[in-house]
Amino acid sequence: MSQRTSDFLPVEEVPVIRHVAGYGPFLTFCAAQHTDPRHLASNLPALVTFLRTHTDALHQDPALLRAAAVFTGNTVATLRPDAQWQAGIRDELTVANEDRAFELTRLLQHLHLATDDQIDAFLDTVEDWRLWEPLPPPAPAPPALRDAGATYSRPPLPQHIFTTPAGEPIPYGHRWEEEPPPEEAYSRITHPERFAPLHQVAQALIDHLTATYDVTVTNGPDALQDLLRTPDDALRATRLTPHRPDAAPLTIVTTTEPAVLVHAGAWCELTYPDCPCDACDETAETEAESLEYFVLAVAAGTFRERYPLGTQHAYEYAWATPDGSYETASTSIPPTDSPTRRQNTERRLAALPHGWQPWPPRTG
Repeated sequence: MSQRTSDFLPVEEVPVIRHVAGYGPFLTFCAAQHTDPRHLASNLPALVTFLRTHTDALHQDPALLRAAAVFTGNTVATLRPDAQWQAGIRDELTVANEDRAFELTRLLQHLHLATDDQIDAFLDTVEDWRLWEPLPPPAPAPPALRDAGATYSRPPLPQHIFTTPAGEPIPYGHRWEEEPPPEEAYSRITHPERFAPLHQVAQALIDHLTATYDVTVTNGPDALQDLLRTPDDALRATRLTPHRPDAAPLTIVTTTEPAVLVHAGAWCELTYPDCPCDACDETAETEAESLEYFVLAVAAGTFRERYPLGTQHAYEYAWATPDGSYETASTSIPPTDSPTRRQNTERRLAALPHGWQPWPPRTG
């Protein structure tokens, strides 16, 4: 994953801030309490305990509270080499990397309200973050497997012109190039029917996969067995099970929304479009490309899952296009509360020391 930067500055002009000043009053306060700040700076649990012990004094002095937040932020920023200070909203002090952000002002303002369990959960979260090693992107597929995916061809999609109530054409995909979308666009969905061609793309992918790979095809309600959440408006479901136990099965479901839901492996479920709102401004073409990238990556064996991770028992997946030109990863809480499904997934993924493998090609 690439480093997030400002939308307005070239990468080389974005400052990387690992340490900020302004914590002097907190050092003075530590001295008055006969506490070595160097110990606190190297021991986050001890720092949090100290802050909780003296929360009344901190809240009586806004300057001291801010200095304590700066000191705490510097402490957090030392825990990972990719952590840095970021500009916050309303003078919020924030330390973050690409995966997680910690708002220190808010933390100190509410520290006196936190229970012991909440403090323990916070420290566990920071510790997981400190130790976190992102799932490396899968290596590009061998040329033969890339060639198998290359035989897929997207069907011609119908070209429609969608209009406003006043009859003006809507340039989906280019609506907000000059300015950010208005606030109401995030809760508005116009012309969702523009995503109907995704159903054609889903069927084309199913046809390609069944013709190219050695799989068992299951249609109808039995195909929904892997889904974590079965859509109420499902139109058609197809499950493709490769004839190789360490290759990820794939379920493709079309819905009346219209949309396409894809379940891969143990827990990965993606929907196309992910968000059909006017602000996101997606088109059938861009969503078709994303859908194709993911499905072909699963078949090529460039898809990975991990569970459980850290004290929070997180779930992570990553995938890359077969040629390695695009890659993505995501980490989240487990997508199910079922102890049985969690145990089954843990055992299932533990049996894949090299991750999900490529689908076997069809012979003859």
